[in-house]
Amino acid sequence: MVTMLVFYRAPADAEAFEKRYVEGHLPKIGEYQNIKEFSFHKVSRKVMGDFPYEYVFSGSWADKDGWKADLGSDAAKQATEDANTFAEGLFDVVLLEQLA
Repeated sequence: MVTMLVFYRAPADAEAFEKRYVEGHLPKIGEYQNIKEFSFHKVSRKVMGDFPYEYVFSGSWADKDGWKADLGSDAAKQATEDANTFAEGLFDVVLLEQLA
């Protein structure tokens, strides 16, 4: 299994960001053919250490090939273009490969 996490720093207007993400961006992610599950979270508490992010997207795929196929798709191109219209410069992306 692979998981992609997208970490978002605080936007200028949190309420507008949340609404736009949930109502506009997440439906585009739902068009990916191989994604198994996805979710969007608001950081409610920073327990320890420096964590400069306020929101986190998490998406999971059965394997790296499915992730690659989705990220190379037209749906991903549209989702990336969409994210850049309201969150450009606010996010960092990591890919996790499950070991155990």
